[in-house]
Amino acid sequence: MKLKTSAFVRFNSYVIGTGFTVANILIITSNLDLFQFAVWGVANSLIYIFSQIGQLTYVQYIEKYFPNLSQSKMNYHLFKFFKTVIVITPLWYVVLLIMDALGYFEKYNADNLFILFMIISFSSVVESLVEIISKYFLSIKHSVKFDLNELLIFKIFRFAVFYLLLTNGFGIYQILLSNFLIRSTFLIRLFLYLDKNLYSVFKKILFSKIRTKNLLNLKYTFSAFIIKTQLVTLLNSLFFIHTIFADNITIANYSLGILIINNLRPIFSSLSALLFPIISQDIKNKQDNNIMFSLVTRINTLLIGVILLISYFVSKYKFILDIFLKDFDSEIYGIILFSVFCSSISTLYLPQYFDRLFSDNENNLLLFITLNYFINLSLYLFSTKFEVLNFLIFYLLFEFCNLLYFYFNFYSNNKLNLFKNFSVSYLIVSCYILINIYEKFNINYLYAVVIVFFAFLLFDSKKTFEKYRIYKEIYNA
Repeated sequence: MKLKTSAFVRFNSYVIGTGFTVANILIITSNLDLFQFAVWGVANSLIYIFSQIGQLTYVQYIEKYFPNLSQSKMNYHLFKFFKTVIVITPLWYVVLLIMDALGYFEKYNADNLFILFMIISFSSVVESLVEIISKYFLSIKHSVKFDLNELLIFKIFRFAVFYLLLTNGFGIYQILLSNFLIRSTFLIRLFLYLDKNLYSVFKKILFSKIRTKNLLNLKYTFSAFIIKTQLVTLLNSLFFIHTIFADNITIANYSLGILIINNLRPIFSSLSALLFPIISQDIKNKQDNNIMFSLVTRINTLLIGVILLISYFVSKYKFILDIFLKDFDSEIYGIILFSVFCSSISTLYLPQYFDRLFSDNENNLLLFITLNYFINLSLYLFSTKFEVLNFLIFYLLFEFCNLLYFYFNFYSNNKLNLFKNFSVSYLIVSCYILINIYEKFNINYLYAVVIVFFAFLLFDSKKTFEKYRIYKEIYNA
């Protein structure tokens, strides 16, 4: 399937899905009290971290090697991966018991914690399996199947279920359980693409031998796994440290920020994530992909710039939000805007990240990402000795450092090319948001900025179409 078709379906399904995701977040915030919402945020962060670790090194193996393997070999490895992820399910429950023994959950006054722990553990495994199978569909260039099913089952249907439950007085445990059941239904639907006989799928998983030929190419995959884990878990690690010092109201505020970033980050990265099978094959065949990267960066910054401007207006003038966020304090609007901005950074360096990673530079990447991770984590820990600062600042700093690192490496022969593919409209609105993120630095030139933004938006759109024509001529896309 051509990249153009996959990108079109993914973009439109993600745009529609974003609307339902936002609606989900709003109905949750308006129907759960702040204490329940804090539990919702913590539970989802735990699921996010556990699911990332629970993927072991399988996602990294699929990303680099599956695009160049036969279908039979892919299936052989895939079912083995599934079984291993399922087998380690009890590990997450044990970790939660240890956290409870250390008193982490005391401030939430939650009853029947064993139920919460069971839901978190099983949800983490399902999320790991979904992520693994999503990379499989990407590697065989059949992402359309995944995207459409996720939209219909997990985004639209989930919204209807959440609405019915929340408006009828159901609480946090029922919402988490329904989320797990819906996600499991989505996973089963994906299994049916592997084999129309669901019994056959389960049989293949059950009888896969996980003690032989399991964790393959560890020299590469383990390094890549540590890199990916650090990239996607720093935010949630900072959040957990923050929950130790903060009260429940503050935790609820930042829980919304975490939910926004964890949900928007894959949406912003939707186009970039489609590239890894192409990048893997291009590197193997020693083909240049600068033109493709240039086009993708231009499209991403163009679209993100528009979304950031809309987000600024929504948060500044509180369109609709004040109806759903009446129990939150005024700080929440700044957190929302900051979270949307933070969500957009990783997609700007994702193609360059895949290129460097697949080019056998994993050791250099591991060294830099690890240093960047622990420096920002240490800075935040140090800052808590004086004042509990906004931890999102340190996450944003982490992402900016990654962006600069990957661009300096990718364009090492021509530093002037670093940001030439960024749309000017994106740079304008990004600078304005960063300057105005706190009211004490407020600069009231919004409407002048809007006029300049749309003027450059037309210019950027023209440049984007020119780059697309060049790409189409070369790749026959």
